[in-house]
Amino acid sequence: MLKKMSFILLLISVCLGGCRFSFKTPQIRKVQDVQVQSISVDHSSMKLSIIVHNPNSYQIRLSKLELTLLDMNRERVGRASLGKELDLPAKKSINLDFDVNIQTRPMIRMVSSINHDLQFFVAAKGEGRAMGISKRFDFEEPYSLPVKEHLTKVIPSLSASGQELFKLTRTYVDDYGLSKSILNADFILLNPYGFRFNLKGFPAEIFIDGKKVGTGNLKTQLGFTENVFYKDGSMVFELSNLKSVFGAVKGAFKGEVKYQVKGKILIDAMGMELSAPYEYRGAIPISVWDLLLK
Repeated sequence: MLKKMSFILLLISVCLGGCRFSFKTPQIRKVQDVQVQSISVDHSSMKLSIIVHNPNSYQIRLSKLELTLLDMNRERVGRASLGKELDLPAKKSINLDFDVNIQTRPMIRMVSSINHDLQFFVAAKGEGRAMGISKRFDFEEPYSLPVKEHLTKVIPSLSASGQELFKLTRTYVDDYGLSKSILNADFILLNPYGFRFNLKGFPAEIFIDGKKVGTGNLKTQLGFTENVFYKDGSMVFELSNLKSVFGAVKGAFKGEVKYQVKGKILIDAMGMELSAPYEYRGAIPISVWDLLLK
C-alpha cells in the first residue's frame, strides 16, 4: 500500500514537472502603435497598442500586465495596466490597447530637437497562468513617435484648454502726429505647456470700425524656456490720420475706441518655424476732445 501511494505521488510529481516544463512563457512581440490623443496644459493622453503572443498549444490566462513609459533618462512619465484578466488563445497573438496619461511638461522635454520625434522607452511586466502554474514575463523597447503635426497645431494656437494664452493688458497712444500716430498694445503671453520657443514676430493690421487704420508688429521678440511660465510683451502700431478716424467713431466721446487686430504669429520652436493666423480685440482709452485740442 505504501509503495502504491509512493508511486502515485511520484507520478503526480512527474506530471506536474512535465506541465511546468511544457508551459512556455507568454511574450510581448512588439509595440504595434502609439498615438497622441490630446495635449492639455497639465496632462496629455496617448493610446498605446502592443502585440501579446501565447506560444503554448493551449489557452492560458493573462492575469496581469502593466506598462510603464520611461524618458531617455529612464525616469517614469506614464503608466497603464490591464483592466481585467483575459484569455490568450492557443498559438495566437492578440492586440491590446492601453490609454496612458502623462504629464505634459515632461513629455515636451522628451521631444528631440533634431527630428521632432517623441523618444521614450516602453517597459512592461506581465504574468500568465495555466494549470495552476504562473509565469512572469517582461519587455522593454525604445520607441520614437513623430509629433510635429501635433506640435504645429498646439504651439501657434495660443490657447490651452479653452484659455487664451495671449492676454491684452493695456492699450495707449504713445505719440500723436498730424499724419500718423503711434499706438502701443501691451500683453502677457503664457507658457503653461513648458515649451521652449521664440515668438519672432506678429505682423498685423489694425482696424477701427471695420476700417484699416494702420499696421504693426512686435516691439521685441520674446524667448521662452521650459521654466518660463509667462512674459510681458508689446506691439507697436503706426496709425494714419488718427484724428479723422477717431472723429468718425462715436465711442471716442465715451472715453474709448474699440479696435481689432488681425495678423499672423511667427514662432520658432524646437527647430521648427511655425506660423498661424491670430486676432484679438481691445479698446483705446482716449477722448476725441483731447485729440482735437492738441
